Amino acid sequence: MSGLRWPKQLFALVLALSALAVQPVQATTADVFAVQSVTTRLQERVYFLNAVFDLQLPSYITRAINQGFELPLVMEIEVYRRIPFWFDEEVVYIKQQYRLNYHSLLDAVSILNVNSGLKQLYPDMSTALDSLTVLLDYPMLDTDNLDLQRSYRARMRLGIDQEELPLPLKSSSLWQNDWTVASEWFEWEVEQ
Repeated sequence: MSGLRWPKQLFALVLALSALAVQPVQATTADVFAVQSVTTRLQERVYFLNAVFDLQLPSYITRAINQGFELPLVMEIEVYRRIPFWFDEEVVYIKQQYRLNYHSLLDAVSILNVNSGLKQLYPDMSTALDSLTVLLDYPMLDTDNLDLQRSYRARMRLGIDQEELPLPLKSSSLWQNDWTVASEWFEWEVEQ
């Protein structure tokens, strides 16, 4: 009887090990992108956002950028009102997009702010990423969108924009890595 169980156990072990072997190498979101702090201030009926991010690109992402692939980054901001025993009501959704590119002829890295069209060149990847780690005076919300009698919360995250990722990078057969990299949502109370 024990002779019949051994092949099933061996088969299960081989199956489990082979499943582990084909799993993509995943970067933990805590090690890659993180929203460290967020503050908002109200000035002339507009909420301005200040945020600090931690951006650590895994080597496979840096390698892909150096090979000429564009890295689409996205910062998402949601302002919402909690409704007890029901779904939250979204008041504002902001999608700020960036494109990070390496230019071999210039030996420089560029970041394109897709929303504004502003493109800046940096001498290396580290300097380019440093420019994205601090966000100052970002106009987040106009008070006309809020009912001053209610309370609101906001949340934001930063990550790779999956919708804009180049097709070759989406193919797991070419890249055995995780491209669904994003920070955890960072939440705060919108003070009025």
